[in-house]
Amino acid sequence: MTLPWSSSTYKQISVDRQSLLCHMPDSLQKSLVRAWEHHYEELYESEADGTVLLEEVLEEILHSFEGSNQTLNHIRYVWMALILACTVKPTVKYYQPNNPEPEEAINRLTDWLLVNIREIFYDRSPLIRASIGKVNNTSVNVCNLYSEKKISNFQGLSEALGVYTSAIKTLEANCAVAALLDILDDCLEGYAIFPGSYGRRELFNWWLWDVVPSTWYLFPPDSIYSLDKLNNEQNRLSLNRLKEISGKMWDIILPVTQGKKNPLAAQ
Repeated sequence: MTLPWSSSTYKQISVDRQSLLCHMPDSLQKSLVRAWEHHYEELYESEADGTVLLEEVLEEILHSFEGSNQTLNHIRYVWMALILACTVKPTVKYYQPNNPEPEEAINRLTDWLLVNIREIFYDRSPLIRASIGKVNNTSVNVCNLYSEKKISNFQGLSEALGVYTSAIKTLEANCAVAALLDILDDCLEGYAIFPGSYGRRELFNWWLWDVVPSTWYLFPPDSIYSLDKLNNEQNRLSLNRLKEISGKMWDIILPVTQGKKNPLAAQ
């Protein structure tokens, strides 16, 4: 069963993502449609009447993942965190080009995904727990906010670094949804990706129609969202990296799921 998507909705979605959406669980599709139909004060939309809170909608969508295998859903949450961690990287790189935290966090998320996907598809072992001690190593503090450039957007740098702290926390299954909500707050309402109020709804739409379907299928997004054309090269590199990581995950998944119509849903 698939939902009757309206033509106005489909105009917002790439052809590739349209085909993916139709094969996602009905509960998740319905959550996406409800989210699309509302307007939000948090996104500075003039049509918003304040009756629907963005955080509640985000939480509903994330919990809509929970209808299938919980272990696989945890992996999906970490993959979404990795996509968003790559998206905020240009913010940190602009102010602190030599800051190692983004690369360290991205590498750690990548290693965790590849190890645990192999575990659940081959050995059926429990997920490897994250070390909380290492989470604290990426906490945002005053020293981390020292910049080689004059900081005109202290909030943006602070929230971008906060994304990496929260991304590492998603490695703990019982913290994953709360950590993702913190990441989405920093990205959609905060300045982790870009400052100001302009473009907030478009950013939300990108997450809704590109990141969420990509997360479900462990695919890379079609694009990395940015208002700054100067970030195009950095975004291209980040997107290529996500494609490479996704390819490695599917290299592990496909050999044991060949012949299944929907290999991820079957797990």
